[in-house]
Amino acid sequence: MSSIFDYPLRVFTAKLRNRFHQLPSSSSSAAAAQDESQDETPHYYQHGIPGIPTDGKVVLLQNSKTGSQVYLVGTCHVSKESAELVKKVIDYVRPGVVAVELCKGRAEKFMNQKPEDDTMYTLFCKSMRAPGGLCFKIDTFIGNCWLRRMHANGMFQGLEFKVAMEESSRVGARCVYMDQDMDAIHQKISKLSPFDLLRKAFDTLLSPTAFKDEDFTRSSVRKMISIEKKHHPKTSKVMIEDRDKILFANLRSLQGEVVAVVGMAHMDGIEVLWKLAEECRVCPNCLGCLQAILFQIGFIWNFLNVMYYKAWVY
Repeated sequence: MSSIFDYPLRVFTAKLRNRFHQLPSSSSSAAAAQDESQDETPHYYQHGIPGIPTDGKVVLLQNSKTGSQVYLVGTCHVSKESAELVKKVIDYVRPGVVAVELCKGRAEKFMNQKPEDDTMYTLFCKSMRAPGGLCFKIDTFIGNCWLRRMHANGMFQGLEFKVAMEESSRVGARCVYMDQDMDAIHQKISKLSPFDLLRKAFDTLLSPTAFKDEDFTRSSVRKMISIEKKHHPKTSKVMIEDRDKILFANLRSLQGEVVAVVGMAHMDGIEVLWKLAEECRVCPNCLGCLQAILFQIGFIWNFLNVMYYKAWVY
């Protein structure tokens, strides 16, 4: 008799846990986002900021729980146009919080970086000090060389983050670093197989170092991420999917008017998770209490069944 009630109880609690405690993977998130937003209409991307297109690079997210408004700005990390867009949004919104897709260590690096000092020798020394084995060090060195080539073409990685931090100080906003610590990310990547690391390094070596701003739209970035996930699924999980969840969780905790600056590759994942959070009306704390109560009921029921069985047998 106990098994009759135990099975539905286990199924019910498992479904609750899966529904509210597990965030969807970015693979499913990307597919859902593609269904939800592949028609990039002005209605979907309304943000109310005059002079800024409703092309999906700026999205207004409402937090019904805290009442906060998050202006999510998707950028290309080497685009001067993205830096100008960030400046315009912050200047218009005058937020209380400016959140950037950086950890504290990377933020300090961007504010103090001097690309002209990065010689091949210094880049090699930095790469050899990276965690992990030789394959990860090679991947890091090739990535650094690729950035050096971009600097030579007049493009600087993370310019929009530097602008965001400077603008937050100018308008008196609090600057929040909402990304995972980069050392922790490097530790995860360094544990990938040598084949994955060398393949990633080879693809970086062949990547172009000249870009046009008009090439970066929500749909084009979505296609690039889809290709990246196909060729480098493990790397994509660490660099995109896992960080989508961290960025989302940190954004949900902020209050007031917020301008959040992230790479455009993270926008689909954040939007899908945001939509799920807004549609979900069950408090996770209440859910935990409910699961505890159900567990206790199951324990008591099993205990009574055992006592009844003993009384009946003996």
